[in-house]
Amino acid sequence: MPAFTTIDLPETPSPNYVIVKNISAQSSEKTVKEFFLFCGKIKEFELIKDDDEEHQVALINFERESAAKTASLLSNALIDDCHITAAAYFDSASSAEGAHSPELETSETTQESKPKSRIAAEILANGYLLQDHIVAKGLEYDGKYSFSTRISGYLSSLQANVKQLDTKYRIWDKAVEIDHKFGIQEKVHTAAQQAQHTAQVALQSPTGQKVHDLASQTFAQIAAVHYEAKKIQVK
Repeated sequence: MPAFTTIDLPETPSPNYVIVKNISAQSSEKTVKEFFLFCGKIKEFELIKDDDEEHQVALINFERESAAKTASLLSNALIDDCHITAAAYFDSASSAEGAHSPELETSETTQESKPKSRIAAEILANGYLLQDHIVAKGLEYDGKYSFSTRISGYLSSLQANVKQLDTKYRIWDKAVEIDHKFGIQEKVHTAAQQAQHTAQVALQSPTGQKVHDLASQTFAQIAAVHYEAKKIQVK
């Protein structure tokens, strides 16, 4: 990995540092930094050429661990023409994850205090592509680690919004947008048909029936995040 020069790493591993790889060589520092500002305030940021000379790599020091955790959930997001990877820089950094964090009780206007699923909706609303499994990771995190009544209320409102969803605003709308851009709509449609057939066969088994309710709930929550993004766009 290339050496960063403007950020001095702490002697004690910190969970606030995130390493981002596979960034397009065409992406500017402004573009990459603005994307990760959705996660929260940034103390230090450095973007340099990767060893392959075809991509860039960024090191980000966030003010709060919650922002760094959000950033780590965004692996495979599309920035310009590349799907990035994001992960904690220090594997052994201690974390307060799972403990009641005062960050969840701060002003709702701060990015760090928002549910991960709300941040995903904001990113989608600003034209970035987040695959559904990324949105699902944010929802899973919110459900597992979010203790404040405000965030619980937000998740409940997402579920309520499912009833208002228009079919054309569901999960596939962002995928179709990318399909048209890269001319691969037919391939995606074929893959979707194959996936639907496989799912139908699987659901006929006893095990498939057991997981059906959970899968339906996850699908509905993901759709609700996309719907939330649509509402943000028109504000």
